[in-house]
Amino acid sequence: MKKIIKNILQYIAVIVISLVIAILLRLFVVDFYSIPSDSMQPTIEPGDFIMVNKLSFGARMYKNFDFLKDRTEPETYRIKGFSKIHNGDVLVFNFPYSGGWDRISMHLSRFYVKRCIGIPGDSLQIKGGFYEINGRRGIGNLNDQEMLSNYRGEYPQGIYNTYPFDYRLGWNFINFGPLYLPRKGDTLPIDTSAVRIYYKMIKYESGLNLQEREGQVWCGDSLVERYTFRTNWYFMGGDNMWNSQDSRYLGPIPEEFIIGKATLILTAKDPETKAYRWRRFFTRIRKEVKNR
Repeated sequence: MKKIIKNILQYIAVIVISLVIAILLRLFVVDFYSIPSDSMQPTIEPGDFIMVNKLSFGARMYKNFDFLKDRTEPETYRIKGFSKIHNGDVLVFNFPYSGGWDRISMHLSRFYVKRCIGIPGDSLQIKGGFYEINGRRGIGNLNDQEMLSNYRGEYPQGIYNTYPFDYRLGWNFINFGPLYLPRKGDTLPIDTSAVRIYYKMIKYESGLNLQEREGQVWCGDSLVERYTFRTNWYFMGGDNMWNSQDSRYLGPIPEEFIIGKATLILTAKDPETKAYRWRRFFTRIRKEVKNR
């Protein structure tokens, strides 16, 4: 009888230890996601099951779990990693709107995977359908950008108008920007043009509710002429530029929303036929788009 009890306790111990190791691995090292959409084609297909590396630039941790009970914005910190986020990295992040689209807020159960087009300190534009970073082309899905550039048909309103959805700026998915992506500590002048671009970002960071009055920017009775950013901001883009809800519509993504770097397609299954796509198993996810 004692031997049976001892064996049972050993099995329980093995299960508990295995669960703890699995939880720690998913918290600090890797996580896994199933891809439902075609927004990252041709790099990632619907039905792909991907691995996300959290060690690369450090796992994101919650300071506390108060947000679970009072629905406040989660407070996070990042464990020091061994690399930085680079242009072209494919990243997984939390969807940046948990309620309406009027306020940036971390959606805790909705995750996006996109390519990092712009990093903090970059000046980004879309000119004639092509991404330009600091005046240079060459990032993202160049085939789709070429098709956008040459397209002469009518565009549906749902994809044509883009962030920050202000007709006075005239930004759209063919001609967008210039948009400077703030770094933590950057102090930028805030005029009526800048506030249209950065309003949501400033409100997310500081809670300030900026308003335009008489050609100037105000917060209550205080004139606002400059603002110092408190976080790093990134521009994310889907490789399928014709069907991707990305930073062209969402706006820039704050660093604390980023979970990790997508590095590997572990398995792949056709969502329609349920057949395995064996050729995609253990495919490395690259910084460059490999068009068919």
